[in-house]
Amino acid sequence: MWSGGHPCSLCLRNANLRTNARAPTRRRGRVTTMPDLDPSELVGSLAEGYVGSRCLHVVASLGVADVIGDEQRSVAEIARELGVDASSLGRVVRHLASLGIFAMSGDDVSHNEASRLLRHDHPEGLLPLTRLLGMPIIWDSFKSLEEAVRTGRPGTNFHDPNGFFSYLDAHPEESEVYDQGMTAMTTRRISKVVPCYDFSQFDVIADIGGGRGHLLRAVLDQTPGAQGVLFDRAQVASELGSLDRISVQAGSFFTDALPAADCYMLSNVIHDWSDADAVAILTAVRTAAAPTSTLLLFEWVIPDDAGQFEASDIDVYMLALVGGRERTLDEYTHLLAASGWRIQRTVSTPSQDILEAVPTSP
Repeated sequence: MWSGGHPCSLCLRNANLRTNARAPTRRRGRVTTMPDLDPSELVGSLAEGYVGSRCLHVVASLGVADVIGDEQRSVAEIARELGVDASSLGRVVRHLASLGIFAMSGDDVSHNEASRLLRHDHPEGLLPLTRLLGMPIIWDSFKSLEEAVRTGRPGTNFHDPNGFFSYLDAHPEESEVYDQGMTAMTTRRISKVVPCYDFSQFDVIADIGGGRGHLLRAVLDQTPGAQGVLFDRAQVASELGSLDRISVQAGSFFTDALPAADCYMLSNVIHDWSDADAVAILTAVRTAAAPTSTLLLFEWVIPDDAGQFEASDIDVYMLALVGGRERTLDEYTHLLAASGWRIQRTVSTPSQDILEAVPTSP
């Protein structure tokens, strides 16, 4: 899972609703809060933040932005084309316009720079991510966040005891929305991560839990002499078809043998899982690896001073959805040591960190 993980490395911030207060901003390695943010505005905007988020999810799901062309259209026309109630749609769009998404004049709606990001044909669009964040299972899981805090169990498990990924396997329509959202996030992050590491030393590069292969293809484009192996769930692998210089292997890293490779990439995989499951996955990779193989983990690493962590929202998504977590470097070091690996170095990128590990001596 490229999550990144989790969706919120590109998180659509929910603060700044009717108060127009500015939310905290991100920097690589730290989060900076705005000094002019009034405490009451901060609490108020966060308390009602779901209203704007849900309105955004609704218009994304309906495809409102695609119906509006270059010229303004009336709410009635848009509603008629979408087959929805005009009065209700108008109220939702009006609220978004008050937040800066869409422009409204009377009952006429037109695009602005923000709303165009919700068109399916926008080259830097956020429609797939917005639809992902509005998926029923994600909202249901966050409804159970308090139960997750009380019990330590993922919020998803209160709606599907088999967990998040089993839920996706049983709900192909939502799984497709999820895959599209993750693909969009992956392609955004690739250009910031791949150039930071030299893959030319490897002949065979395996992407474990590699989804649709965007990361692996970018790595192979940078490494023309290498071959790739993509390993993922059967439901994902069966849809990939033929890929140039990439062989596809379906399976579970808990029960099936992993491919042999010189380099193993796990991008935003380990943060999805509990410590015990993470050790099981890393041990499976070690079993398949040669003594000279290299393991690369692409993850957010919690700094020693974690009072403000740039991926804290991703950490909460892990709590709500899958029971995983973001970890410190020491925690990754212990997980890797328990599964036969030793961290050799950490490579910083403008996005995440790459943890490079090698097998420990027998």
